[in-house]
Amino acid sequence: MDFFNETVADGLQYVTFPLELIGLTLALIEVRFPRLAAYLTQQIEQLSAPMRELRSDQSSSELMMERSLGLFLSRVLRTGFYILTAIYIAKMIYQLLDRGPEASWLIGLLISYVISGVIVTIALLVLGLTMYFLVVGGSDFARRFVAGRAIGTLGILIAGTGLIGELYQLLTQIIR
Repeated sequence: MDFFNETVADGLQYVTFPLELIGLTLALIEVRFPRLAAYLTQQIEQLSAPMRELRSDQSSSELMMERSLGLFLSRVLRTGFYILTAIYIAKMIYQLLDRGPEASWLIGLLISYVISGVIVTIALLVLGLTMYFLVVGGSDFARRFVAGRAIGTLGILIAGTGLIGELYQLLTQIIR
């Protein structure tokens, strides 16, 4: 398998574009809406509190990190499954109205839902962990790097992560 794979580069677009969009939106909020940026900075600093406590070796910091990470991942997974379930329900209703109920088709749809559920779980866990540590670590870095401008700095960090994926796509196009 080549390192510069066109299929991987095509699929990477689904990750890099949202990262760049989120990052640029955060930078825009920092520049155009300073009160909202101050509020978001305060909220993100609460997320980065476990990182500050880990650096200061406080005993409750690991428990706080686990609790906030667990809450974040459960919200991401729940939201992902609501979306997946809504898509499959819409597909089932459309097919039932189009064809009528067929047992073999409904069994195939159920198997497809279970397989998609497993794939979505793995993908959401990886994406959720990546985003959590990018936001928590990035906001901790941004808070120390540029005091009072954590949202804009975090936006630039997130957009920069998306830009790395875009660089991979560009290199794949040039090499292939």
